[in-house]
Amino acid sequence: MQRSKSLFILLFIGCLLLSSSAFALQWGDFTYTVSVNNDITITRYTGSSVSVVIPNTIDSKSVVRIWTSAFEGCNSLTSITIPSSVTSIGDYAFQSCNSLTSITIPGSVKSIGTRVFYYCSMLSSVTISNGVTSIGDSAFQLCANLTSITIPSSVTSIGYGAFNSCYRLTSITIPGSVTSIADNTFQSCNMLTNVTISNGVTSIGVSAFEDCTGLTSITIPPSVTSIGDSAFSTCFGLTSVTIPSSVTSIGAYAFDACMGLTSITIPSSVTSIGDSAFHYCTSLTSITIPSSVTSFGRYVFAVCNSLTSVTFSNGVTSIGYGAFSYCYSLTSITIPGSVTSIGDAAFLECSGLTSVTIPSSVTNIGDGAFGGCTSLTSITIPSSVTSIGGGAFSGCTSLTSITIMDGVTSIGDSAFEGCNSLTSITIPSSVTSIGGGAFQSCNSLTSAYFYGNAPSIGDDVFNYTGPDFTVYYATCSTGFTNPWYGYPTAVFETPCTITSTTTTTASTTTTVSGKPCPAQKVLGEDYSNLENLRDFRDSSLAKSTIGRKVIQIYYNNADSINEALERSPALRAVARRVLEMIAPMVGKVK
Repeated sequence: MQRSKSLFILLFIGCLLLSSSAFALQWGDFTYTVSVNNDITITRYTGSSVSVVIPNTIDSKSVVRIWTSAFEGCNSLTSITIPSSVTSIGDYAFQSCNSLTSITIPGSVKSIGTRVFYYCSMLSSVTISNGVTSIGDSAFQLCANLTSITIPSSVTSIGYGAFNSCYRLTSITIPGSVTSIADNTFQSCNMLTNVTISNGVTSIGVSAFEDCTGLTSITIPPSVTSIGDSAFSTCFGLTSVTIPSSVTSIGAYAFDACMGLTSITIPSSVTSIGDSAFHYCTSLTSITIPSSVTSFGRYVFAVCNSLTSVTFSNGVTSIGYGAFSYCYSLTSITIPGSVTSIGDAAFLECSGLTSVTIPSSVTNIGDGAFGGCTSLTSITIPSSVTSIGGGAFSGCTSLTSITIMDGVTSIGDSAFEGCNSLTSITIPSSVTSIGGGAFQSCNSLTSAYFYGNAPSIGDDVFNYTGPDFTVYYATCSTGFTNPWYGYPTAVFETPCTITSTTTTTASTTTTVSGKPCPAQKVLGEDYSNLENLRDFRDSSLAKSTIGRKVIQIYYNNADSINEALERSPALRAVARRVLEMIAPMVGKVK
């Protein structure tokens, strides 16, 4: 009996709730419901008036809510008055009211829901009163005639795409009460020319101002710590940006295709720069990368074809994939001693680049790193580099001098293919493999000097070189034949250092000379400092390409020098005095 009584009471309460809140009521053109708190929610407007005033009360009950889609698609509506009794406006409430021209949102309203005024294409005037705390996602998106809006300091949150594609919006001030500018908030506001971001905002979201093509300058306040992906991408008119020292990260594509941007200062607080962050900034002329940035993403400054100056601070450890590719105006680059890796295509097609300094810290040069640098005339690969990537210098048609230091163990496929101005190449003893086509189509190349044992090679390494191309190998080298892989060979006389381990420092050296040494002939075998000259030759001169060339010339002309010394005792006496002066000194050089 007690259980039946309780069930009856619950059913009775449910009926009361249904009668007061679930059943829709009508007052004029307004459909509404009454809540358990005895207040009213407008659920639908059914009229066709051009001007509508929402009442404060209906049947002495306060109107506090405008429900989801209540006025959606009311195409005849040009103006609406919202009373100060209303505290919330639901999602889609006025969506697609295509004739609505103005709206005032009273301070009693705390939140403007998602897409509330979405695609109100004629809406030109919006007043948001102080008291509103949040503007929902896409709230004013596609309000194509909206020219200005004031966001009060009471607002703390602006949702995703809130003003996206408000094409005629010309100015906006974001108050410091807003901590984050959400993703796509002002995207495609093409006529936006004046943006004020107040101190207090800490982050600028993904695509927040993307495609704001009329924006010419932006000052980011010192409260901002991160600039999101594509935040200012395709802002074609942007010429000036101030990034404060509070910013630690610049997102991928953040300033991509800002073609009017002529200069930008990256503060020392920044530690990461995302992929393509400044890609296609075609008016950018100079950039300094602070020491706080240790690495940056792919294509960061690619196609910045007015870039003439790049300053790296010591701190960057790697230069990313395609980082400066197609920077046609870049003429010289000095890579700091902190860099260990030059990524694939890092300077690809930098056709104006005439000189590059690669420090001894670099261990790897990636595929295509300097491919197509048609103005590059000389390059030195330091001994710290162990591998030269495929196509690393392919198509460098002005390259006349390549110095590969001992330490490099592999030369990749097509590494120097098409270097048409190259006439001679010296391969150090440390190289153990050369990839296919490494020197293919170097049609001025007539000689390749190998100072070590024959490396393993790929197909067509020296195809389409000069008509008299010859492979020269040192007397002490092994593994060469005549022909060698179809290329004619010849032996050249020189002291040489053969690496017996795979490390960059030779563990065993063998000095070989096939001709009498003029110094030995002048000084005599018993001369006390003769060994100093030999040590200097083997431990210092023989370790550099230039030094080896000097030795090669010296020994190749040994017969002629000795003959001249024999004919002229006076010349021999002068040579002896010079050598006696030099020999003790070079003993101190290692």
